[in-house]
Amino acid sequence: MKFRYMMGAVAVALVLAGCGEDEIELVKNYTLPDFKSMSIGTAIEGSKKCKNITWSKADRGGLKSVTMVCNIDMEALKAANEKATKKRLEEYKKKTLDMDIDSAMNFYKGKAYDKDGLLQLANKLCKLNDAKFQETIKAKGKIEYKDQKKLVDCDSSLESEILKGDDHKKTDTYLPAVIDFLKNVAYRSQLTPEQLKADYGMSDKAAPSSATIELNFVVNNDKSVDLAPEFKLTADGKEESVGKNVTSKNALAEFYIR
Repeated sequence: MKFRYMMGAVAVALVLAGCGEDEIELVKNYTLPDFKSMSIGTAIEGSKKCKNITWSKADRGGLKSVTMVCNIDMEALKAANEKATKKRLEEYKKKTLDMDIDSAMNFYKGKAYDKDGLLQLANKLCKLNDAKFQETIKAKGKIEYKDQKKLVDCDSSLESEILKGDDHKKTDTYLPAVIDFLKNVAYRSQLTPEQLKADYGMSDKAAPSSATIELNFVVNNDKSVDLAPEFKLTADGKEESVGKNVTSKNALAEFYIR
């Protein structure tokens, strides 16, 4: 009799436990329709964005809710941002450099140099003047395209190098344009990483020492889960304003990036 009573009590306990399933675990194990690649918990806890994560339960006007707070790993974020910035700047530098070399070739009619030869010539006989660069940044806050050739000093032998050789086509070369574009080529190819940032318009704004992101999930009566529209970003303990196009869905999507 005792055995049957104990078994009955266990069964009741299991039923009650099932009815009161922990909302946090339910949210972690849930896969949202818009994020089918993995469950919420796998995405967030498997992300490298957080140094630590806290989950807590709350009540939202009678609805069960779970709040997730991620303390962002600032060192990892900094490294990722630096990597992305470096790639973006390298692509920008290559694109603009190629455009200037192509433009120089359009005005150069000789056969002494191909595109690679003109690039080497520009870097051999022309040098970016950092003092002029810094003065321009200080005065304007940026480098305009028309400023580039003014920031480069070229050796007087550049003209004769462009026109050298017996090729009759040298008389068709539009010398001023070739020199201007070669100055741009030297400018672009000789930019240091810091100069390139300034040219691109990137400021050295100090990054916050700490940041958090808070997301909220609603647990419905049928045990389905919805991502609540409210979310919060903080930096150094102060709430950050976000643009109209940034939503909680955008914020959650960041955790699914691998």
